[in-house]
Amino acid sequence: MISIRGADDGPVCNAVPMAEQERWQVSGSAAQKYERFVASWFEPWAADLVTEAGLKPGWRVLDLACGTGIVTRAAAPIIGARGEIVASDLNEGMLFEAQQHPVEGAPVRWRVADATELPFATGEFDGVFCQQGLQFIPDRDAAVGEMYRVLRPGGVAAVSVWSELENNPYLAALAGGLERHLSAEAGRSMAAPCGFGDPDELRDLFVNAGFSEVVVSSPQRDRDPTPAMEAIAGNLAALPIAAQVEAMPAIDRSAMLDDIISTLGTSIKDGQLTTPATSNVAIAIA
Repeated sequence: MISIRGADDGPVCNAVPMAEQERWQVSGSAAQKYERFVASWFEPWAADLVTEAGLKPGWRVLDLACGTGIVTRAAAPIIGARGEIVASDLNEGMLFEAQQHPVEGAPVRWRVADATELPFATGEFDGVFCQQGLQFIPDRDAAVGEMYRVLRPGGVAAVSVWSELENNPYLAALAGGLERHLSAEAGRSMAAPCGFGDPDELRDLFVNAGFSEVVVSSPQRDRDPTPAMEAIAGNLAALPIAAQVEAMPAIDRSAMLDDIISTLGTSIKDGQLTTPATSNVAIAIA
């Protein structure tokens, strides 16, 4: 069981079983809703990650666990037409949605790929990105080892994962609402994005894989103001458990939304959500 409390009730437990992290897959229209309601939140983080990586024109880059292509769209204008991006994900629905949106700059190849067994040559890439995906890969050691293998010597890996749940009040509020109104399993599923939040563990992964330089930071960013109820309802509709949320009786679902709004408290002003979030970011040189 996880135990989620309100903002004034002390720390939040962020223990998340590995099985919940493995099941973080969306299907059907959820990929479209992910693009609509989650991508806008992720875009500033993607821009920051691309900047931290120090991309150069003409680079060949792998966007691992690319989702709907948020990092790919941020990186392509910098890399330009002389470079290339290979954007890969296990989820075909996400890849299909990604291809519905224009990418300016570098040409892009979209590939279904397992992060632990990449179908690419050794030393093939100048850079590898993975934004908010590594925490869902069951064998993280294998995934980071593959990043190292496909990078050229001196190539850069740029990876972000959410920090602990207590450092991400929006995700904690969603997890708590789902636990209280739907099920403990639903709450654990929502907490799963923060299931690999220790920056030292993240650093150790890259050091153990052979990277020569590893810098881990924990930036905090306030979400750009967005209509709170629309953001929360849309986020719930983009989850792997979206069908379970939709199947709730309307009165129960409404009570859950009110509970989440109440938990977020001062993060919502005049109906606008501006909650802070914290990620751990690793920049590693092969």
